[in-house]
Order: sequence, then structure tokens, then C-alpha cells
Amino acid sequence: MLPEQLQRIIGYFIEEATEQIQVIEQGLQDLQNTVPAPQRIHQLIRASHSIKGGAAMLGFSSIQRIAHRLEDYLKLLRECPIAIDSRLQSLLTEVFDILTALVSKVSKGFGLNHEDASQMLSLAEPVFDELDAYLRLRIPTRLTVRATTDEHIHVFSGYCTSLSEFSSAIASRVGLLGGTITRHDQDSQGLRLCIDIYLPPYTRIENIRQAVELSGAIIGNVQTQRDFSLLATADYPLYQSAIEPPAICIGCRYYYGRSDGGYLLNCTIHPRGPEAEDCRDHEPE
Repeated sequence: MLPEQLQRIIGYFIEEATEQIQVIEQGLQDLQNTVPAPQRIHQLIRASHSIKGGAAMLGFSSIQRIAHRLEDYLKLLRECPIAIDSRLQSLLTEVFDILTALVSKVSKGFGLNHEDASQMLSLAEPVFDELDAYLRLRIPTRLTVRATTDEHIHVFSGYCTSLSEFSSAIASRVGLLGGTITRHDQDSQGLRLCIDIYLPPYTRIENIRQAVELSGAIIGNVQTQRDFSLLATADYPLYQSAIEPPAICIGCRYYYGRSDGGYLLNCTIHPRGPEAEDCRDHEPE
């Protein structure tokens, strides 16, 4: 790539990243009101993801890493009932400030040298460690229940406060629905539980949700797929191929079908498929 072409592309990245940084800054300043508002927290996640993608394309690995971590923290706040206090807000702001400083360095020099990148990453790592430790004490077990019938796949995301009680209760209630648990995985720290359930045809989603909630879960998000998987994840590595997008995804700026971290992501905002046929986040390209 010619130098002038590279500078032009870096210029586009700086312009886009600057806009997204403003979005993130506004959201973090009013974090207590941002997190409970789905559209606002989506905007912050989108902004972080956009910076991450642009940095990856240009090889700015330090910016990519910090934006990725910030995106993960924001997703965690969206999915889990965590009280937003001054310490949490301060730690997230520290991550944001480091990200902003790195983008500023790129803006001033149309590039980023290895020494500056390493120095900023060395400042970020202790903040990541402190954030992880702080959140670990406040996060209940994150829960993903994937219920499959012959017609649909329903993915319930939420949390449970007692891992052992939920695991025992869900087995009993799935049995009452005539289903079986085909997978039950939890991480070593008990912070995440993933369950796969196979149920008889035409099992109603209302009955599945009731079984999950009566077992002790709080459901924050439900996504329904129709014979396709829009995301191959570490939890569900079986689905490794991008599938044709639903009609609502066609022409949407957030649908892209590209690889991210080794997995095929087909949507920035709803990686497992739109929540409804008239997706509220649809935006024409």
C-alpha cells in the first residue's frame, strides 16, 4: 500500500474513532442512566466495537485490545445486574482515558510506535486486573440456556444466584416438559453456566421460559433463531459457517458476516440474530 493511501485510511480511522470516543465519553459520564437504557448501552458497545475493528484493520493492536476489553465490560454491564457505583465508573473511565490517549497519538503522528503502544498497555493491564477483581465479587453466575426444538432455537441469557440449586431444578423441570439436557458446562470459577436443552416439537417458548425462571434464573434477554445460527462462539463452536441473513438484516450496516477472534459474526448488535422480525437497530448502509 502506498504511503498516501495508508495515510488516507488512517485519516478515516481517526475521524471515525473520534466520533465513537465522544459517544463513549457521554455514556460513561452518565453511566447509571446509560446501562438500564438498551439503546444507549448498545450505542456504547457499538462504538467500542467500531474502534476495535478499525484498529485491527490497521494493525494498531494496542488500541484493538483496549477497545475489545472495554466492549466486553460494557456487554457485561448490559447482561448482569451490577450496581453502578463511583469506583466502577472511575475504573471504566481509566480504560477509556487510555484508549483516548492512544487514538490521540495516532492522530498526531498518523501512526503509533511500538514504545508508545507498549507503555499505554502497561498502564492498562493493572486497571484490567482491578476491574476484573472488582466485578468478580459482584457478578452472579452468568447463564446461557439454549433450548432447541425441531423448529426453533431459543437462547435465554441472564443469571442465577445459586448455581447448585439452579442446576438441580432445571433438570427436573426440563424433564416435566419431556426434554433432555444435552450439555451442562460451567467454568472453573462458577461465573458462567451454559446449558443445552432438546425439547419436543412445538414446545412453547412461554413454557420454556417459565421452566428456566422457576428453576431460579433471572432472564435478561431472549433470542429466537429459525434453523440458522448467526454466531459461532467459544460456547457453541459447532456453528462455524455464516448463514444467509434474515430479511431484516439485508442491507443493514451492522450485518457483515466477517470473522472476529476466529468466529464468524454476522451482526454487530445482535450476534445471535435479531430479537424480532422488525429489528429496532436496523440501519440502512
